[in-house]
Amino acid sequence: MRIADNAELLEIKTEQGGVVQYIYPVLTWDENELVLIDTALPGQTELLKETIEQAGFAFEKITKVIITHQDTDHIGSAAVLAGSGVKILAHEYEIPYIQGDKTPVRITETEKRLNELSDEERAFFEKMKAGVSNFYVRVDRPLKDGERLDICGGIKVIHTPGHMPGHIALLLEKSKILVAGDAANAADGKLSGANPQYTQDMAEADASFEKMMAFKPSLVVCYHGGLCKTGENR
Repeated sequence: MRIADNAELLEIKTEQGGVVQYIYPVLTWDENELVLIDTALPGQTELLKETIEQAGFAFEKITKVIITHQDTDHIGSAAVLAGSGVKILAHEYEIPYIQGDKTPVRITETEKRLNELSDEERAFFEKMKAGVSNFYVRVDRPLKDGERLDICGGIKVIHTPGHMPGHIALLLEKSKILVAGDAANAADGKLSGANPQYTQDMAEADASFEKMMAFKPSLVVCYHGGLCKTGENR
């Protein structure tokens, strides 16, 4: 779905345990760059490619990927894209986890509560843990809070810790659309902050949410929930 002159919202279907959900990567571009923000789940490269092509773009023309944070549903196809020469960007704090120099936080957390998982959840976790090394990817450029990328009309990097220590949101300056990753969620058209169930530090997450909103975005894209207006529906 076209959400601005140079921004496309991608809708990717996911299913786990019979529950269908959607995640929402974003494409933005200019005459020289085609930038993908987050890359869906491992194993979804073909679906991601099809969705991008249906939107009128060539998967092979992507020049950069910006990863909002280390969770596997955000880094899923990054290694495939890097293999074709696409440059990978992420916050400096997330790089060791994305590259596999450190064990991803989600795996470490889940291992501490294995006894609480159902058989199905444990099987899913073991499969994910066994395969995660296939999706590690070298980051070409570290990003810092407040940095401005002079591409696609300007992309402002906003460090939004809480969900993960190096989580970032991105303000597309040309349209003032905020790509919030998992630092915000949308349900029934209403915008809220990070999901406490999957958040490392809720105090940090709440502060990050207010930090994002201080930019007064025209629209917010939540990776879980999609497009949401700001203002009275917060």
